[in-house]
Amino acid sequence: MKKTAYAFIVLAGFVGVFGALQADKWLTKRSDSTPVIYRDQPALQPIQYSGNVTSPQDFRLAAKKVVPSVVRIDRLERVADMFGQDRGVQETGSGSGVILSENGTIVTNSHVVADQRTGKAVEKVKVRLNDKRTFDAKVLGIDPRSDLAVIKIEAPDLTPIELGDSSQVEVGQWVLAIGNPLGFDNTVSVGVVSSLKRDLPIGQSGLVNAIQTDASINPGNSGGALTDAMGRLVGVNSAIASSTGQSVGIGFAIPIDRVKQVVNDIVKLGYARYAGLGVSYAPGQVLMYPRNRELIAQETGASNIPSQGILVREVSGAAADAGIKALDILMEIDGTPIEGSFTLNKVLTPKKPGDKVQVKYWSKGKVQTTTLTLQEIRGA
Repeated sequence: MKKTAYAFIVLAGFVGVFGALQADKWLTKRSDSTPVIYRDQPALQPIQYSGNVTSPQDFRLAAKKVVPSVVRIDRLERVADMFGQDRGVQETGSGSGVILSENGTIVTNSHVVADQRTGKAVEKVKVRLNDKRTFDAKVLGIDPRSDLAVIKIEAPDLTPIELGDSSQVEVGQWVLAIGNPLGFDNTVSVGVVSSLKRDLPIGQSGLVNAIQTDASINPGNSGGALTDAMGRLVGVNSAIASSTGQSVGIGFAIPIDRVKQVVNDIVKLGYARYAGLGVSYAPGQVLMYPRNRELIAQETGASNIPSQGILVREVSGAAADAGIKALDILMEIDGTPIEGSFTLNKVLTPKKPGDKVQVKYWSKGKVQTTTLTLQEIRGA
């Protein structure tokens, strides 16, 4: 994949965190099955202010509404010094989260609560509310593929946020970013939606269909709220593009419509569901090197090895049923050229298990096309 300005993309969770990491076996354990009860309330009525109002929009009412729903999340891990001596459990990073329901369900980014070495949930997570109350949190599940995680606290008198509709978000509309950047809790910044459906090659599988905003987002904002001017949640802040690691006015949020799907899966199942092909594959760069193509030629007896696509290693389920085999090369899905895991994720993320896709692939010297019914897989 060509180097682009995205080389400067950094995750905004906390200093030193640059990507969502892979979860392991603990994701298969169901942590909680309590339904998430989302808050639904009437739209706000315009507020009347005395005196002259020169700005096109006043955000005081939205800020007062949203700030109580945004929390600080501290990640604690057992650490050792440079000599390997145990230094106990210490705070190793912090981020933000958003209260979704009165039963204490909170959404944040997976990179906020995942161990950066193993990809598993950290041993301990603390949540501090806007009113300064602090609670231990239980991690219900993480999904590095979407960079989302769900945690839960047992606490009374919580203020869940009102959910918006990210499909109705438009370029140019006002948005607020609320979180705890650089240790400054309960910070509100204002900007506009700069672009929609941004696909970014960062993290484990890339960030797909992100909302871009120029509202200031800095380390510590990850997992915090991106709302419309009425205080309705339209996205969860996840990353920034920057050459310095600090905000330069290019931030990205996961759309709330995607957030709801992942949260509901994690609460119900302990993991997020995706549509998959049923293949494991080599990195996309493998086919770029002549030596690797020579080895494939020796194994398959073919000579016209494609230099672009995904080399299939193992096949099961849907792909096997469609006739795809190991050492085949996936070239296109529904007409979109497949260069690697990032483009594959872009194509498959909007799909659901049971959807049909047309796959163009190379097999032992011949280019073939088959229709494949996607199977359900767990978030990786």
